[in-house]
Amino acid sequence: MAAEFGISELWDPAVRRDPHRFYDRVRDSGGPVLQVDPAGNRFWVIAGHADVLAGLRHPAIGHEVHRLCPGMQQPAPRQLSEAARIEARQLINLDPPDHTRLRGLVSGGFTARAVARLEPWITDLADQLVARARERGHIDGVSDLADPVPVNVIAELVGIPEPDRPRFRAWSAAIVSASIDGPAATVEFAAYLDKLAAQRRAAPADDLMSQLVAERGEPLDRDELVALVQLLLVAGQETTVDLIVNGIRLLLTHPEQWQALRDDPSLAAAVVEETLRYRGPVEIVPPRFALQELEIAGGRIPAFDRVAMSLWGANRDPAVFDRPHVFDIHRPDVRKHIAFGHGIHFCLGAHLARLESRLMFERIAQQLPGLRLAVDPADLDGFRLHQDGLPLQV
Repeated sequence: MAAEFGISELWDPAVRRDPHRFYDRVRDSGGPVLQVDPAGNRFWVIAGHADVLAGLRHPAIGHEVHRLCPGMQQPAPRQLSEAARIEARQLINLDPPDHTRLRGLVSGGFTARAVARLEPWITDLADQLVARARERGHIDGVSDLADPVPVNVIAELVGIPEPDRPRFRAWSAAIVSASIDGPAATVEFAAYLDKLAAQRRAAPADDLMSQLVAERGEPLDRDELVALVQLLLVAGQETTVDLIVNGIRLLLTHPEQWQALRDDPSLAAAVVEETLRYRGPVEIVPPRFALQELEIAGGRIPAFDRVAMSLWGANRDPAVFDRPHVFDIHRPDVRKHIAFGHGIHFCLGAHLARLESRLMFERIAQQLPGLRLAVDPADLDGFRLHQDGLPLQV
């Protein structure tokens, strides 16, 4: 069945406009589908809900393939650039035991109880943003509504002083863009964190940076510290902005759903979950490797090849979701989505993202009931809103 697919079809412009049709065909193909990315890397796409779940918890699918494959030895740290060293220590690129140790250092700050304490502060911020939007009339859904919440929340958690937060946001945008500016932004960000860490060692505060630099247990090395905070910045900022702005877009292009939320703002939590299912922030989990030859999703994947598990494909699987291609905030099966992943790499900030998004949708429904698109919906590229913006009229 794989012969029915173009070898690099996933990058075809027509497929990028509607990737869900591609994932529908992958699910129907009876096995993993081989694709080759623009850099020439082979990987196998899996898109069924049960198959993606199985892959996410499979002990023979992981990240640190260089530990097992002689031809993929990791260069010594001294041979890597500073940005590459930091990238190599990201949680999403690690397997146990390093992953377990590093995640344990920050997980306490993202429990449901810890996040709930932030609700009054986030509510006040959301109210300020919505009030400002109401005064302006014509706004951008990204820069005026979606973007300021997560960047300020993550900065507050980490302990970034308020005057420095615009730089914090600029670094995040450059790092996630995968452009030539990304490595330079990583180095600048690392230098900034070096200074902040030194300040917190000398005078601890009630923030995550102070906890990370405290001399307790096995200390973090410098690259691990930067990598941890950088991941919180990028993952906590970029994905939540995507969630909020796509939720706004979906509501405003589905008038009956938007009316339902305005009539009952307590449906905001349901809007969050259905947005996550219908168009979550992560299309494919960061590619992992088959650490040995394995059978999965009805087929065989060679040892050391990449495995691409599509959350978008899993969350539109008709075997799990009724009318999967319909956006419906009253959906009873929505909690079966896996937009935050599964297993040891389940999104650390899931509780926080849900809280931030719910509060924004509540406030928008209550205080901006006349909100509407300021452009023709046909002119929107639904997969690039974060970059292109979302013009709105209050």
